[in-house]
Amino acid sequence: MMRSKIRWAPAGLMAVALGAVAVFVAAQPAADEAPSVVSTVDDPVGDALFNAPAFQDVVFVQVTKTAAGDFELLMEMAGPVPVNPPLPPPGKSAIEWGWNFDLDPTTFPVGYPVHKGYASPEFVVHLSWDGVEFAGVAIDRRPLLTGGEAIITPVLFSIDGTILQADLPYALIGAVPASFGWYGATLGWSGLVGSSDGFHAVDRAIFAP
Repeated sequence: MMRSKIRWAPAGLMAVALGAVAVFVAAQPAADEAPSVVSTVDDPVGDALFNAPAFQDVVFVQVTKTAAGDFELLMEMAGPVPVNPPLPPPGKSAIEWGWNFDLDPTTFPVGYPVHKGYASPEFVVHLSWDGVEFAGVAIDRRPLLTGGEAIITPVLFSIDGTILQADLPYALIGAVPASFGWYGATLGWSGLVGSSDGFHAVDRAIFAP
């Protein structure tokens, strides 16, 4: 896969949809390399809702767990992400591209970044655009299960044409199960993030073993 220019930056928002069981498949390492674990999913072109533009239409998502326990996240869109994207309806406040980790199918944390009446996965990494700037954050929602607050941490990310990437260090997510639910998704916000129910799932790519 060719990438001509990578722009790394930290900071800002999230994505919500349905979970699925992801069984990671170990990649064959070279003799002098540590093994990595890779899981991928394809998604049809043209299935995004709301007549969304191609840069919100997910076509491929990849999650790679390194030997060190870090995660390298990649999402490919049907069309390139503009340098200054419009905010297509219903995402008049912000739009997002996210990787969502359902680490425990028996728990359902409720709260940030969605309205307190909604449950969503335990860990989220998303890239966002609010009409002014791009931002990338990891959101650890596990503290919500015990009455705490979600932990929000800026992450390194890049956007180059149709390819979005983000790095999730082990220090932020810690040890995870050998297999867990995950999905990639795009989202539009018509309300205030974290205090409204104005989020709209635009497209999602769910792993199906």
